[in-house]
Amino acid sequence: MNTYRSNIPSPYKTRERINPIQEEITKNVGNFNLTVTTEQDFETIALFKNIEGFVAFKTTLKKGNQLLSIGYGSAVLNRLNKFVERTVLFAKNSSLIDAMVRSTKILDALYVMPNQKDIEEKDLEGRDSPAFYGDEDLPQTATDKQRNFLTKLVENCDESEKEEYLSALASPYLSKFQCSELIQKLMPVK
Repeated sequence: MNTYRSNIPSPYKTRERINPIQEEITKNVGNFNLTVTTEQDFETIALFKNIEGFVAFKTTLKKGNQLLSIGYGSAVLNRLNKFVERTVLFAKNSSLIDAMVRSTKILDALYVMPNQKDIEEKDLEGRDSPAFYGDEDLPQTATDKQRNFLTKLVENCDESEKEEYLSALASPYLSKFQCSELIQKLMPVK
């Protein structure tokens, strides 16, 4: 009995797919250009003016010109806590940590992606991750046509709902899917 066996490998077998967990991890790894600004929090200090030795900091975390979060930290210098440098550093670092913790909640809503340049430079086993995974895995932003149609639908809403929809519409990260859901929600039922 003759059996035919091709020595040519199948193109489908040569392209190995990474495990789905590792695939998701790879999408979220990269460099983020964040701006961290720490300043003395005079408003909080004014509130606690009766406490001698009160130190307060406010840390602002931004990506570009987009505000991600604001964190607060404070400490008290007194005879029990006499290490000035350590206490001030503790207050500053606690404001930074607070800003980072608060930003994790909003980063998910904004869907902050790593810098595109850094993704392109990063090579995973000879394959650039965006090309390897394809654009269909990344959420696509809403088109101008969708945004314009949604704007017309929002104009007919109540004032209380209008603000909510306009804030969603103002987001540059509004995906096609989210926009489509809002349009379906606002479409008049016939």
